[in-house]
Amino acid sequence: LRSMSAGDVAASLGQDATAPALPAVSASLHRDSTPRNGKVCRRWKIFQALPGRFLAAPVLVAILGFLSVGWRRFHTHQSSIRRLSEGETWVERLERCRPARKPQTWGRVFSLPTEPLKMCGEIPTADLLDANMEVTAISYLALTQTAEILIMVQKDGPLYQLNVMSDGDTPKWDVIRPPYRSFKRNSCLDFEQFCATASVTPLLGGLVVVDRHRIQEFNFSWGEADSQELILSTLGKMNMAAPALGNSELLFPSYLAVYEPYNRTHFSEDMQITDFHFHAGERYFFVTDTGKHRVMLLNATGRIQMDYLSHFGVLGEARNDNTGFNTPMGIAVMTPAFESIFGPTFANIFVADRLNNRLVKLNLGYTEDPLTWEPKKPSLIWSGDYHEDLTGAMYTQSLTDPVGVSIFRHYILVAEAGGNAITVLTVDYIEHDKLIYVTQLKPSREYHLSGSMAATSHGYVWFTYVYGHATNSIGSLFLPEPLRESEQAQWIEDFRAECTNQTIYHTFLMSNTTRYKEHVQYVLSAARINWRFPQMPNFIHYNSFNLTEIGLFDLILWNSTVLNGLMFYCQPPPPPTTPPMLSATEDGWNTPGAAGSALTADSRRSHAGFALATMAFACYWAGRLE
Repeated sequence: LRSMSAGDVAASLGQDATAPALPAVSASLHRDSTPRNGKVCRRWKIFQALPGRFLAAPVLVAILGFLSVGWRRFHTHQSSIRRLSEGETWVERLERCRPARKPQTWGRVFSLPTEPLKMCGEIPTADLLDANMEVTAISYLALTQTAEILIMVQKDGPLYQLNVMSDGDTPKWDVIRPPYRSFKRNSCLDFEQFCATASVTPLLGGLVVVDRHRIQEFNFSWGEADSQELILSTLGKMNMAAPALGNSELLFPSYLAVYEPYNRTHFSEDMQITDFHFHAGERYFFVTDTGKHRVMLLNATGRIQMDYLSHFGVLGEARNDNTGFNTPMGIAVMTPAFESIFGPTFANIFVADRLNNRLVKLNLGYTEDPLTWEPKKPSLIWSGDYHEDLTGAMYTQSLTDPVGVSIFRHYILVAEAGGNAITVLTVDYIEHDKLIYVTQLKPSREYHLSGSMAATSHGYVWFTYVYGHATNSIGSLFLPEPLRESEQAQWIEDFRAECTNQTIYHTFLMSNTTRYKEHVQYVLSAARINWRFPQMPNFIHYNSFNLTEIGLFDLILWNSTVLNGLMFYCQPPPPPTTPPMLSATEDGWNTPGAAGSALTADSRRSHAGFALATMAFACYWAGRLE
């Protein structure tokens, strides 16, 4: 029996969903088998007359089993249609789960009201595996713009590759049935198999598997049906203690995230790696070593081995402060870091600190200036957290039993198993050690999130859940349009939109070398202007704006380089007005209706001084142009 297509589903909407018709083959079998003492016995006599009658019983069992599997699939699909028809039509879901032809224009989005979690795909595991099997983890990989895969981990079972639909009515949010392939099986005695797999991280050239006390990286070709996984490197001992490994010994690791730059010279398409980020061209693994309450940092650049570098957290000790974790679980990496343009940090790492009910932000970078001291190996550095505050106003926006973490653009998605929600956070674009609550997606009561989650670059999110009491499933949703289309806030844009106070630049900054240096260097960094490396293109020294000959700040150069020609001056505040009957001129007292008021001597001197400064500045530039 084939799976129902979108056309079959649309056609079935006109029928009574509460009483689905049986498949034709099942109905005919039911009619033929009604007289139990007649046709059934005669059929059995026919089988007895066959030369191979000893094979009749197994063949009949196989046929009945096949029909039973087909009926379960059909009934499961009809059940999902029944749930669908209660809230919306199939056509409405198709429209909601695809991008708008003309999306609205959104600026910065810092806060949205709580929204219901609206399902796109609802896929029971019985529809995939012919049995209601529990799923412990799900992960996602985009092979190309159109080819996408999911890796589904069955509890105490094998791994499965699911190919995401690339066209038709349900592209990007449904999968092709059955699974494309499976990987190995579950065995805690055979080292060649997996033992209680916790998670899988698919890569373009293979996959990394985290199982009991062990991490393995495999080389693999996703596009070849008969490709075999080839092990590249292993860390830990499967299902056994390994004290000889020292700090590299694992104890029930859960999740793994990968830092890998765009290429050896760039963080991303528009951000270059410099000497300020000496090791940013390498590849690193981050592992939540749950049993030891830490996050491990591994160098995996060589691909044939994983080298332990360091860890964050007190080894084997649960903490609830800025020194460690209590049962860390999901982990995700954002690169480049929010701080990369300002300091020696090249990745942000977000960790679901499960029993502390918080999300922790770590930075990958250096504790000392690499331009001053010889660069050492990078390390994990505490940055901040988002946690429950029982006494604060944000109590309703706290986390409860966070498990999964995923990154979508500049947003951090957190799957809460206890809170039964997906919470959306973002990093404060001014104070980078703060995490800001944006919104929350809450499913209806019959859907219970189990915690594993993976976001795609198109705005779809895959996750595991249980429907009702025990229907294990994987699902997908389409993030709200404001999250998909919003602009990322940047401090430099705020700065360019402000007026320029000439007094601050010409007087306040020029009279204090420290203030001048701090301000100019910070703004140049925010504008991504190279002021550190003379050997690199587009270098501007921070002292280029100091016109020492005339004691003024070079606002013309500042406007053309930093402000992109958008500079406008702040208007001076209006002079205080004096009641007419209390002011006078040489001609006598001012009376209501008299024209204007004379400038005071002080204001005349002030305007004259400003005019002289402007003339001097203009003469200086005229000389430079000549």
